Order: sequence, then structure tokens, then C-alpha cells
Amino acid sequence: MQRAIPELLDVDPAQALALAQTCCALAGTPGSSEAAESQVLLGRALLASGQQAEALAAFCRSTEHFERLDQPIAGAEAHSLAGKLQLDLGRFDEAAWHLEQAVRLAQNEPEGQGIQATALNHLAIVNHHQGRVTEALGLLHQALQLREDEQHVTGQIHCLINISNIQMWFGQYDEAVRSLTRAYTLYKTQPADLKLETPILHNLAHVHSMRGDNDLAIEVMEAAYKSAVGSGDRRMQATASLNLGMCCLDAQQFDRALEYLQLALKLSRELRYQVGELSALDSLGNLYSQTGELALASQTIREALVIALEIGSKQGELEVRLQLGRLHLRQGELDAAHQELNAALELAVGIQSVKEQAEAHEALAEYFERRGSLAEALTHSRELTRIERELFNAERDRQTRNLSIQFEVERARHDAEIYRVRTDVEHEGRQRAEEQVRVRTAELARAQQEVVTRLAMAAEYRDDTTGEHTRRVGRTSARIALALGWPEGRANVLGIAARLHDVGKIGIPDSVLLKSGKLDSAEFRQMQTHTLIGARILSGGRSELLRLAEEIALTHHERWDGSGYPRGLQATQIPLSGRIVALADVFDALTQVRPYKTAWSTQEALDEIRRQTGSHFDPDLVETAVEVLTQPDTHSGDWGEEPLPLEQEDASHVLTVFEQLLVERTRELEQARQEAERLALTDSLTELGNRRALEQRLERTLRQSAESRVPFTVLSFDLDGLKAVNDAQGHAQGDRFLQAFALSLTQAFGEAGLAYRIGGDEFAIVTTQPLDEAALRDRLGQVHEQLRCQGFEDASASMGHAQYPQDAQTAGDLLRLSDQRMYHRKLSRRRGMH
Repeated sequence: MQRAIPELLDVDPAQALALAQTCCALAGTPGSSEAAESQVLLGRALLASGQQAEALAAFCRSTEHFERLDQPIAGAEAHSLAGKLQLDLGRFDEAAWHLEQAVRLAQNEPEGQGIQATALNHLAIVNHHQGRVTEALGLLHQALQLREDEQHVTGQIHCLINISNIQMWFGQYDEAVRSLTRAYTLYKTQPADLKLETPILHNLAHVHSMRGDNDLAIEVMEAAYKSAVGSGDRRMQATASLNLGMCCLDAQQFDRALEYLQLALKLSRELRYQVGELSALDSLGNLYSQTGELALASQTIREALVIALEIGSKQGELEVRLQLGRLHLRQGELDAAHQELNAALELAVGIQSVKEQAEAHEALAEYFERRGSLAEALTHSRELTRIERELFNAERDRQTRNLSIQFEVERARHDAEIYRVRTDVEHEGRQRAEEQVRVRTAELARAQQEVVTRLAMAAEYRDDTTGEHTRRVGRTSARIALALGWPEGRANVLGIAARLHDVGKIGIPDSVLLKSGKLDSAEFRQMQTHTLIGARILSGGRSELLRLAEEIALTHHERWDGSGYPRGLQATQIPLSGRIVALADVFDALTQVRPYKTAWSTQEALDEIRRQTGSHFDPDLVETAVEVLTQPDTHSGDWGEEPLPLEQEDASHVLTVFEQLLVERTRELEQARQEAERLALTDSLTELGNRRALEQRLERTLRQSAESRVPFTVLSFDLDGLKAVNDAQGHAQGDRFLQAFALSLTQAFGEAGLAYRIGGDEFAIVTTQPLDEAALRDRLGQVHEQLRCQGFEDASASMGHAQYPQDAQTAGDLLRLSDQRMYHRKLSRRRGMH
């Protein structure tokens, strides 16, 4: 079902959405790969259906699932999709965050080149919008190199198109034409694709327009518009309409310009494409200004300014403020003109937009001249002359600038090459490390088997000088397990573990263990304790081998009818491993010579085992065991390592066994202690520190700050609406709400300090970083945005803080004061106060 969804996205978005929703419903637990992949498909289907907010929420959910599943490639793709959608919505900061995550996750993965290149391409667009043009060009060249390495022609074309955009921005028209020519040459090697052809024609027309050849620009742009309409891509059609309208406006074909610009505005609004809406409004404002419709021009340009500020587009804001300032000048509104033009000049300087700096100086010179401030007017005129000289009379300056940019690009390429080499080396190193881990794991497994072998021999040697009894019991147990259908690997582990069944005899005195006559009742009770001693020796082991050995040591003297020891278990209360080894142990004891008996034949031993069916032994197990033991042993090799006869070994080997066992048990106990301590300080739902951990951190920070005189701040948070979520959607959703808030809090305040969940919907952070009110509000805003990305659209939280030593001097007082301030703000918000 999942495979059908991508094929339906373009032809039947509604059907694709229905299938995606079904996949999500069938995927089951949110922690599975299927659930995460279904969320990605749901996001793509929602996007194809025009439901952008819902699509973004689905993509964000999928990024969380993939992170928990530790699937970096899938997570990178989900972040890339979320980042592209945020970019389309004009949310540049959020887009940058998602795209940077995509690059981070994909960069160390051999299969992640394509995802990394796509994310770098989109990240370059974000940087361009935010005025970091040189950085954008460097990112594009990194992406282009990745696409060339993987011979991805379409990806190369997209990179070259975006590179030409920046080259035009720098006034490098010849270089832009070369990039577009290279893109078009690559395009011709591929099957016809109007979606790919259209942006190439767009940019080529734009180059002609920037060179002043409006007729040729319109001709090429009309071809691009037809290509966009033919592609069926409404976003591309909106962009083509906008560009064709702008070309017509430059040629003063106002009627045609109005038609295409209004179409671009309509399509952009329908698609919620704010970047396109901003450009269309800006161009329409320019058109109305040129046609003398000043009131309409002012209204339209102000709408554009609102969008530019909302989405954080510095370039868009600059162009709009310039237009608005000139319009105010034209209408005689000098104070308003001065305000807008000053803001525009500051923006132009900030993003190094020389052309707009010249326009701002020109308009400001006119403003001061009309004010009668001739000195200020002369200053701006001189700045205008200086910039014009740089722009139009200094090919040398342009070449110098180009060389500087080329240097930056080459440095970026060099850095990218170094990074790629380093990544390759890290990948090779990781592979070598993984191989070493595999080898070491195998060595540890063999060492553990040797410890088991020697420990079994040490125990058995006390009443069996050859140690062969334990080996035979292990082999017989493994054969029976194999006949019961156990996998060979697990049967082998049982065969090794079975050899430790009597390890507890180490703790039985020789006077009892080696007594040739019948044991009295006290001696028999003492002998029975070897099961408990053995289990205690083996307890707490983390490996399957030691856990199974402990189980066998404790239960191999239990009987089917409940008359065994040490716990009197009966029937299936006895673990199957214990039942198997009990039968194998008795069979070997019957068929071997002992001080108190002669060896029985195999048939005699099996008859005795049959006789005790239902009393001593599991009836079903007896049937299988009889069938196995009447057949020859055809298994090649031994179950586990072949032990050396003890008399041929140095006695120090036995000591070594116990030393190794002591080291292993000490290490495991320390690990258990550390894990117990971690659990005692961790909130199990969110994996954040709990209240006890916070109190320890507060006391520690308080001591350090008292000595160093460095202040610190306690932040308290209360998650709004948890009870409503629990009541309306159930506690499972409430738990997800808490987990989402914990994740958002960690992401927003991560470098400032650790977050703690101190009870219910209350959280806290201790930070030594200086954070003023504005910075704290900004961080809390990031928390709210992250919650929205995770599907909790109406989520909010209240925050309060207290600082040491200004507000309080004890840990309790700091926490209490920050709580009070947090609840005061919570109540104030409910009452509509600020």
C-alpha cells in the first residue's frame, strides 16, 4: 500500500491521502519504522492536497520517530522535507534548523549524499533570503560537488540554476549565462521535463532583463510561462506569471503586467506561498506607483511589508521600504519618507546590497534637499557618486570583488573536499572499529565459555576427578533441546550452561560431599543447599549464558510432582532448562560408575526414567529424551569448548577462574549500581532528570557559585492544558504531550542548561548563562514553535525565574520564588494582562 502512494501524488492526491491515512492507522505503535514511514507519506500526500500546516506536522512527527529508531538516513529525509516546506512558507529560521539537521544526519552516511545535497541546496536559498549571499554560494558549490560525485544530472541542474541566481545578484551576468548554458546542456541529455526546463528559461530571461534587453527577456519569459503551464505545477506557474509580469512592467506594458502580476498574487495566496505573494505585491505596488494610483500603491506596498517582516526576508523588506520611502516623498510625507529610507539604507548596508544602497542615498539626498538641509543632501549625493563609480566606472573593482568571491567559493570547495576526505576516513575508521568490536565480542564469548568450563571442572573435580560428568550432561542436554526444536545456537548455550548445574558443590564440605555411606538428614539438607549456592554464585549475570546457568543451578533438582528441592516447584513451574538438565543428570548418574553403585546399561537407565515419568520427570520431555538417547550421537564436535583434563593443568587455573569471575561480578555490580543511580535520578516518561536530580544540581551549583561569585538562574515552567488533553484524548496522548514539551524544552534551552521534570506538568532548568527577559521570551517562543511542529498547535507554557544571589540565597527559596513568578504570569495571561 505504501508503494502506491508516491505514484498517486501527482495524478490523484485525494486517493494518495486516503491511502496514507489508512497506512498510518494500520502502522500500529508510533515507535515502529512503518509508523514513521507512514507519517512521511502522509505529509507528502497532505502537501499534494494543499494542506501545508498538517503536512508540516506529519513531517515533524516522523523526524521524532526516526530519531528514536536511530535511523539517520530516513530522519535526514524527513528533516529535508520539513525544511523545504518551512522555506516555502517563508519561515526561514525554522527552515534553516530542519535543513541543518538533515545535513548533519546525512553527512556521515554513504547513502546520504543525495539528501545532503538537496538540503544544502535549500539551505543556500535560506541564506540568500537572509542576506548571507557568499555563504549561500559556498553551500551551492558543495551541493553541486556532491551531485557530480553521484552523477545525479537533475540535481546538478538545480544547483546550477541557483548558482546563476546569485551570480546575477552580484552582477556577474556572463558567469550566470555560462552556468545556465551548462544547466541547459545537461538538461538536453535527459528526457523532456517541463518542470526542469522552466527555471532555466526563467533565469535566462532574467539575465536579459538585467542587461536591459526587455524584448528578448519577454520573449524568453513567455516561453518559460508556457512551459510552466504545460508542467501542471501551480507553484511554477505562479513564479512564471510573476516573472513575466515583472518583465512587462520593465517594458512599461502596464496592462499585460497587471494581468500576470494579479494572476501570480492569486496563485501564491491559494498555495500559501508567502515568498511569491511578497514579490507579487511589491511589483504591483511599483506598477500602481508608475500608473499614478498612489493610494492603491501605498496599500499594496504596506501589505508586502507585513509579509516581509513576518517571514524575515531581509531582501524583500529592503525593496519594500525603498518603494514606500519613495512613495512618501512623492506624496510630500517627508517624516515618513525619512523613516523608511533610513531603515532601507541600514538594511542595504547590512546585507551588502550595493545597488539598493545607491537608491537609498539618491532618495535621501532628495529628501534633505526638500527639507533645505543642503549639507546632508550633499553627503548622500557624494555617497551616491562613490557607489556609482564603483558600480559603473571600475571594472577593476568588479574583478577584485569577483576574485574575492571566487576565493571564498574556492575556499568553500576546499573545505568541502577536506570535509569529504575526513568523512571517508571516519567511515573507514568506524568500519574498522566495528570489526574490532565483532572480534573482541567473539573473544569475550570464548573467554566466558572458558570460565564456565573451568568453573564447572573446579566444582566437579571435587567428586569426579576427570570432570567428564559435566561435559556429558551438557552434551545430552543440548541434544534433547535440539530435538525439542531449539535453535542450534541456543541449544549450544544450554549445553555450556548445563555444565555448571552442580557448581554450588564448591560450597559443600568434603565430609558431606565425599561421604561414601548414606547421608543423614542434616547432611542431606546441607547437600541440598548446593542448588542455592550455585544460583547465588551465578546470579546477576547479564549474558544469556550466565542467566541460563543460574536458572539451571537453582532448578535441576526440582521434580515434576513438586517433591523436589529447593523450592518445591511442580510441572511447568519448573523452567524447561531445569527439566532438561535434571533428566540428563540422572541419566548420566545411572549409566556411570559411582562409589556406591555400578554402571547401568542405557536400556536399564531409560526404563528407570520411564518409570519415574510424571513423578520425577516431565512426561512429554521423557518421550523426546528416550528417542534421542536410543539413537547414536551424530553431532560433530563438542557442545562448547573441549575442556583440558584438570590433572594436566596448573592448579593456578582454578584460581584464575575465580579471579575472572570476581572481576566480572564486580564490574556487573558497579554497572548495576550506576544504572540504579541513573534510574533514581531520571523521570521515566521524558528521560529528563527528576526532582531529586534537580535538587542535587541546585545544591552543587549553589556551592560553586558561592565560591566563584558567578550568578545563576532557576527557570520554572508549567505546561498549559495537560489536563484538557488527558480528559479529551486520553492519558497516552497526554504522555506524548509531556514528551513533546520535554524535547522542545531541551532543543530550545539545550546549551543553556539541563531540563528537569519535577512533577506532573512542572519542569525546571538551572542555567549559568546570562539571559535577559527578551532572550527568555525568545527561547520560550522557540519551545512553542517546536511544539507546533510536533502536532500540538495550541500548546503553550508559562515561565518564571529567580536569580542567585539577587533574588534568593538558598536552593529552596530560588525554586519557590521562580514557581511563584511563573504562576503569577500564568494567572496574568488568563486575565488578559501583560
